[in-house]
Amino acid sequence: MASIPFYARRFVSGANMADALTSVEKLNARKVSASLDLLGENITSETQARACTAEYVRLLEAIATRKIDSHVSLKLTMLGLDISESLCVQLLGEVLAKADALGNRVALDMEGTPYTERTLAMYEAASRDFRSPEIVLQAYLKRTEADVERVLKANGRLRLCKGAYREPDTLALQDMKDIRANYMKLAERALREAKRVCLATHDDALIDALKAFIAREKIPKERYEFQMLYGMREKTWFRLADEGHNVTVYVPYGEHWQAYYSRRLAERKENVFFVLKNLFRD
Repeated sequence: MASIPFYARRFVSGANMADALTSVEKLNARKVSASLDLLGENITSETQARACTAEYVRLLEAIATRKIDSHVSLKLTMLGLDISESLCVQLLGEVLAKADALGNRVALDMEGTPYTERTLAMYEAASRDFRSPEIVLQAYLKRTEADVERVLKANGRLRLCKGAYREPDTLALQDMKDIRANYMKLAERALREAKRVCLATHDDALIDALKAFIAREKIPKERYEFQMLYGMREKTWFRLADEGHNVTVYVPYGEHWQAYYSRRLAERKENVFFVLKNLFRD
């Protein structure tokens, strides 16, 4: 992992697929699943987009061959959304077809608001042709309540996170108290109606509230999972798993770690404190 600097190694599982799969196997041994993510986004070359697609196909095949408990996450800009929507649809279809054939899942990561509608529309279309897609929604966006309804009308599979991009107050809630309240409201709606909800949060107050809601409403275990980032709150992953909850860790890998690490910190100053705090917290 020589190409990844020491300060990023806690949060990036490795420079290549082999490193990442080994990391996932260690998680599986502790009853924790994974969502593998090849790092990179905003691809501007069709050749690169096709190479990323081929890597995801190989990744899905490796997961099946090694009988690893993991699905995959991808960004549509990695599959050429900035180049051509038709190209992106074609390449996404190749990944989803492989996932369908292998009985796996593909999460469409949400990017900044210039991509929100396009990503959601592509998910809705893909859900009509494939079983494998799910989508990430961000609770801090004011539009997300309506977007949850669209997901419920599609295949009802989503990951809910707070949101990491810096967005204007015309589009996104800014106060963390309001974001938490909206997250819980949306999570409760999804837990009642969705086929599967991935609850992506490191927030202890939200985790406790979600656990209480799940117990009170008797939500079946197969319809939800808690999700957290690789390198953050490890003791919490294993505690939740030991309590009987499904737990998935988002496991990124690859040499293009800067967009996942450095640029994310620049987008929201709150993330700098969050990452630094988690260097010393499990």
